[in-house]
Amino acid sequence: LTAYFGLLEVCKMKPGETVLVNAAAGAVGSVVGQIAKIGGCKVVGCAGSDDKVAYLKKIGFDEAFNYKTVKSLDEALRKASPDGYDCFFDNVGGEFSSVAINQMKKYGRIAVCGAISQYNDSVPQKGHYVQMPMIFKELQMEGFLVTRWSNRREEGLQALLKWVAEGKVKYHEQVTEGFENMPMAFMGMLKGENLGKAVVKV
Repeated sequence: LTAYFGLLEVCKMKPGETVLVNAAAGAVGSVVGQIAKIGGCKVVGCAGSDDKVAYLKKIGFDEAFNYKTVKSLDEALRKASPDGYDCFFDNVGGEFSSVAINQMKKYGRIAVCGAISQYNDSVPQKGHYVQMPMIFKELQMEGFLVTRWSNRREEGLQALLKWVAEGKVKYHEQVTEGFENMPMAFMGMLKGENLGKAVVKV
């Protein structure tokens, strides 16, 4: 639902546009990419391991790369979409966002869903300043919580269930067995060790 409403209502993606999503092999990011493909967009995703990149290509992402192994994030983003990006679904924040914002197309839209890069910081990061690209490219950037669309929950569920039944949206669950392993599973999720949705089976 976070992917559904964030992409359709905040990013307002249109067919033929290019969509960028980071943390793309996670529960939200992987669904963002697949919905964008259903909507007729080119999709670029990045993740933190080669296995995750392979998974993204398997589920239909047009371009995918491992942000931990590229020499330059800026170059990797330019190579994946030389013309830039219309929509950016941001799950990460921090330096990635600062680099990506400079590659947005004019009138691009950015949905700020998460800030994974900052969750474990004991000292706040000193960020880059986004005002110049925001002004000169006339970008829209909006943070959101999925609860905003609580009254449309059923609509989102029906659309997603239909796509899953049709094989257009695939999902992966990383299952950890045992209630006692919940802290380990949670910390692993924050470190990016999971593929898809992290679930604890009790």
